[in-house]
Amino acid sequence: MKPLNVAILCVVLAFAAWASVTVHRSRVEAQVRESSEHPKSGIPPTKSPSDQSPRETTGLPEERSYPVFFIEEVLAQLTAGADELIEKNLTKNSDALRGNLDRTRFSTSLASASTKELSLQELYRNVSESVFLVAGLTKPDEQGGDWQTSFSTAFVVQEDGILSTSAHVFDHDDQDDVVVVLDRKGQVHPVVEILAADLKADTCLFRIGIKGLKPLPLGKDASPGTPIRVMGHPGDSFFFFSTGVIANYERDDAGLVWLNVTADFGQGSSGGPVMDAAGNVIGQVSRTYTLYAGGPSSRRRRRPQTVRQVSAIEPENERREHAPADEPEHPKPDPQMVFKACTPVSAIRALVGN
Repeated sequence: MKPLNVAILCVVLAFAAWASVTVHRSRVEAQVRESSEHPKSGIPPTKSPSDQSPRETTGLPEERSYPVFFIEEVLAQLTAGADELIEKNLTKNSDALRGNLDRTRFSTSLASASTKELSLQELYRNVSESVFLVAGLTKPDEQGGDWQTSFSTAFVVQEDGILSTSAHVFDHDDQDDVVVVLDRKGQVHPVVEILAADLKADTCLFRIGIKGLKPLPLGKDASPGTPIRVMGHPGDSFFFFSTGVIANYERDDAGLVWLNVTADFGQGSSGGPVMDAAGNVIGQVSRTYTLYAGGPSSRRRRRPQTVRQVSAIEPENERREHAPADEPEHPKPDPQMVFKACTPVSAIRALVGN
């Protein structure tokens, strides 16, 4: 080949190589621009701090799959709902409801017990749909004043608006202007009537003004060591979920059987369900007793034979009311442990006549 032709060929090949590189570079740049505008594939776009929303920068999820409660919001929902029900003349006060505490049996059907164990997360989601906040409300004397409130817990037994709670939720001397329940979604419903009660075993059935509810099945009395779950509303902490085991069963002076559990609960949890791993109710929160160290005070008080004026956590003056008259006062400087006493499910079943 002649030298001139070789030179021309080299120039042509060099130009072709340069053109190929230029085209490839243009395509890559175009792909990068496309990826930045439509982040479906390729290189994801980057955001400056000013482009990021506060939710993204704090790492919080876009949507929670669980509720978050705030006491002021709950109080606003309760009082607004109560006002609306009062205007419609759909409510009853505590005196009117207490008139039916002498009923001892109510015939109804029950949900079948479950055998499928659920994870704690699944159980919380399922049970929270069937647990209600019970609220005794007293309207303020002055315009714009705060409502007086008393909270406890109940759970659905039958879909037609039948719930269960502790008998002492209604068996007390307080004068509530209205008694209502509130569900997890913030909806308020009136308590219509008490259907059956066992004051000694501290349990009762009552009806609310709504149907189509999701009942919790009643299980059977379980043995000590059985894992349990409890849901209630202790200390204005709503839909509080705790776990533990059945610690033991014991009999009191009246011959009544109670179960003690290790799961946490407190004032406001009265009436809450104690459940097994499948969500079957095997007990009901009743009250707590504190064991103190040193001297006669280390012995736990015997349970009073009446549950009147006794709350989930007994105030000190009420404990003293039930103490023997000849027992001297002793300081209680060292609380050692708290017993969590519950009504066994057999007592709840005894109220239901099928």
